[in-house]
Amino acid sequence: MKRFTIFSIVTIAAIVTILSSCKYKTPSEADLRYAENDATIEQLTADGKLYTLNEFLDSFMTEEGNYLSDTTLYRTRSSNDNLKDADGNPIYLFSIDTIRDKGPGIYIMGRVTTDDYGGNFYKTLVIQRVVNGKQEAMRLSVDAGSISGMYPRGQMILIRCNGLAIGRYANQPQLCVPSYNNNVFAHKAAEKIGWAPGRIPVARFKAAVKRIGTPIPAEDLHYDVVTIDQINAMTDIVAARKEDGKLVKIMDIHYTGECLSSDKTPQNCTTGNPTEDSYCNVFAPTTQNVGYPQSRIVYDADENDFMSISMSEYAKEANFYLPGAGAAEEGDVFFYDKSAVIDYSKPYLLAKLDGINEVVIPVSFIKAQQGWQVDDVVWTSAEKTEGTGYVYTENGWSTALGIVHCREYSGSVQGILSYYQDNARYGWQKTNWAVSICDLSDLNLKKADGTVWTPIEYTPN
Repeated sequence: MKRFTIFSIVTIAAIVTILSSCKYKTPSEADLRYAENDATIEQLTADGKLYTLNEFLDSFMTEEGNYLSDTTLYRTRSSNDNLKDADGNPIYLFSIDTIRDKGPGIYIMGRVTTDDYGGNFYKTLVIQRVVNGKQEAMRLSVDAGSISGMYPRGQMILIRCNGLAIGRYANQPQLCVPSYNNNVFAHKAAEKIGWAPGRIPVARFKAAVKRIGTPIPAEDLHYDVVTIDQINAMTDIVAARKEDGKLVKIMDIHYTGECLSSDKTPQNCTTGNPTEDSYCNVFAPTTQNVGYPQSRIVYDADENDFMSISMSEYAKEANFYLPGAGAAEEGDVFFYDKSAVIDYSKPYLLAKLDGINEVVIPVSFIKAQQGWQVDDVVWTSAEKTEGTGYVYTENGWSTALGIVHCREYSGSVQGILSYYQDNARYGWQKTNWAVSICDLSDLNLKKADGTVWTPIEYTPN
């Protein structure tokens, strides 16, 4: 027993000595990223070919895809007899082309242009590559939350695409894997059941990706400066695929406090609760569980044309007011009660409103001396649950409650250009174009006097 105890002590001492000699080695930059130079890239891709993003699309993405058959049907929204190209061939908004697993390596490379810290690019990366001074872009669909933590904006990545797929979801090309949707509880579920591009499992994606160099600052990414007119002039659905995902900057724009109505025409946003009202005057109120990106409208300086700026309703800044927008009750609020007895011995103002000849609004003596000011509001129902509210501006009466000051802020917007069309029953619409911002820092807006727009979050009354 004594000999065993001595032996045990000696063994433990030896193990302690060995372990104490082992020191933790902090991973170096070289352990995490490869050098960003031509020699390293050539070495990493020596077993195959490195394609530019557009070369990759041209080489591996077909119109119908190679996944369509009698047993592997795309969702019914994918194609329609009304949607064909100039030669009369069907256009597929959803497609899947699988990429061979074996054989020489198939590589693409690009710099990450998205950042999901704000929650606006959920499980999605977009990469860009500048070829001969021109930008190319592509989406990567990855089943990982907080993907920007692993691949931050500005990081160059090299991807071995063997065994993955290239497909289109709502006409947007993306690196993906095949995925079958059978969610019978989805909005208009019958139109959405079928095969479509799905998210690449994160372990599979990490195995295929190598980080190249260190991230560059976001402001050093390549932006194409474009106008709203130039974007809306791109009417070719097929050609739009190579424009989708590009980083763009649009100058001389302003919000008007409008959103898209059900028929895709501009309408004034409301001052409701964004958790209940899809038309509320914030960036991305509820979609009532439908789940599409919410859009708010910007115009060019002359208000000749408009386009949408989109944000996810799950983004951190979704419930911030639009620039210049706010609650309806920013000024004095009065309620019109047609049954009330008016005391004409006290000061009052007359409001001529649509559908109502005259509304008598009691006011204080001070208010009577000041006159009716901008932001003074009259509601035709005290409960605000029915009827219409009006605001008085220097241009007269308006129903633009909570958005009357939106036009006062102008400047630029930048973000990811997208052409999203998920239903082949309809042809091209300019409202399918949008710019998706990473966060509100992508907006640079101020008043004519130099006052910079400060974001304000909605709070319930």
